[in-house]
Amino acid sequence: MTVTSNRFVGRLITVIGGLLTTLHLVNVVRFETTPVRVLIDGAPILLSIVVAIAGALLARDRLVPNQFVGRLLAWAGAGVLAVSTLGTWLLGSAVIIGIPLVNPFVPMLNVATFGALAGLLVGVYDVRGLERQQSIKRLNRINDTIRIATQEVVNKTDRADLEQAVCDRLSESEPYEGVWIGRYEDGTERVRPAAWAGLDDEYVESITVTIDDSPTGGGAGGRAIKTGEIQCVPDVFADPTMEPWWDLLESRGVQSLAVVPIVHGETVYGFFSIYADRQNVFDEHEQEVLTELGETIGHAVASIEARRRLADHERELARQNERLDAFAGVVSHDLRNPLNVATGHLELAREQRDGDGNGNGERVDENLSQAAEALDRMEDLIQDLLTLSRQGKTVDECRSVPLQPTVDRAWSTIEASEARLRIDGDLGTISCDQKRLRQLLENLFRNSIEHAGPDATVTVRRTSVGFVVEDDGPGIPPEERQTVFEMGYTTNDDGTGFGLNIVRSIADAHGWDVSVGESPEGGARFEFAGVEEADSPVRAA
Repeated sequence: MTVTSNRFVGRLITVIGGLLTTLHLVNVVRFETTPVRVLIDGAPILLSIVVAIAGALLARDRLVPNQFVGRLLAWAGAGVLAVSTLGTWLLGSAVIIGIPLVNPFVPMLNVATFGALAGLLVGVYDVRGLERQQSIKRLNRINDTIRIATQEVVNKTDRADLEQAVCDRLSESEPYEGVWIGRYEDGTERVRPAAWAGLDDEYVESITVTIDDSPTGGGAGGRAIKTGEIQCVPDVFADPTMEPWWDLLESRGVQSLAVVPIVHGETVYGFFSIYADRQNVFDEHEQEVLTELGETIGHAVASIEARRRLADHERELARQNERLDAFAGVVSHDLRNPLNVATGHLELAREQRDGDGNGNGERVDENLSQAAEALDRMEDLIQDLLTLSRQGKTVDECRSVPLQPTVDRAWSTIEASEARLRIDGDLGTISCDQKRLRQLLENLFRNSIEHAGPDATVTVRRTSVGFVVEDDGPGIPPEERQTVFEMGYTTNDDGTGFGLNIVRSIADAHGWDVSVGESPEGGARFEFAGVEEADSPVRAA
């Protein structure tokens, strides 16, 4: 407890008032004999009682704010000194002119009591006036700060830029010592610092605020996220819920803080936390203004997120339109050729079958076989087209998927009894859309069998950044590795040219990078990077 705190000074004044009351009572009992004199000299008892009451109110923070207690104490001392000086001069003058003084202690005690009370009253009046002036200045400061911050909110189109601009503006306002913004995503248990000003990087990165029932989730930050309401802490070291951060706050000299949620409707995007180097900074009006700023920032973040989603949707539509254009070309050319072949051979079969029937059975079977092959190719093209069109969409849901069971299921669809699948090490789990991953693997496996032969060995292994699928076939020449993912690219007369394009589309939808290289056996090597590891895998489907 400091010597300038309301509690200490209030108790001191209460003790002085009690002491004065006791002395006046003793004086009345010992020296007064007539009722009139008892009444006259007993009046200071009431004054000393008022002094004691004023001290008690001050100790309970009900008289003046803590930052003005030193000024109030100075006024009380000045009152005692001024009135006592006047009393001393009057008593000295009385002695000089020959007026006898029976007991000079009594009038001096009365004078001191009156001076103390007068000083307190003047001090309270002065402090209240000063407080009003400072309140007006603070309101002007708050309004200017909010106005400038609001302008930044309106002008920014990037969330990171918006958050940093708000921190910069708020930190320039006295008495804010530092500001930081934490982002929160629904379903997560931790607030992530996103921007700050007036605070060093190491300090902010060491802050832990969670949204759970742990000690780091019960502070002002956790409450702001859970309730969506501003949380003010007038004295951080008097609030037990702030104990997990006491050492950090003490290192920065923080005495009070306010945590303002960034909200829009029912959505909480995070909060901004404001530090002050003295207690009781955030009054009711300031809290209202800061709450309004939090809502304004929340509206801006919602708008930015909506624009981002719209841009993503527009890009997705553009990609789908590109695929539709490609499909139109395929339908008009690639599907028409095998259809014409099938139609021609069927016509020949009909003509020959309708002939004389002598020696034409073998030729009929041959024509029908060629027609069947053409129709099978059409089926392959149609199936690949359907698969490719689905990859124009984003993945449905990324979950924790065990890689090896998914690899086994994909391999089971390959019609090559002599081919061999080799799993090199533990494949672990990854975060992905399981159905899309299986389609990716099926296309890679079919590509390996088509180019490496029906007795190929296909290897799957994990890497530090993702996973690899490679074979022991002839490989892909370096000059062609940039074009193998293009739609329609194939070196196999029976291939559709869509398989590797499907692979790249699925990888892109997951945010993975896919590259082509050479396997240790000289075959093709497809490496996928940027694949996130995951825990708690689901059962492979």
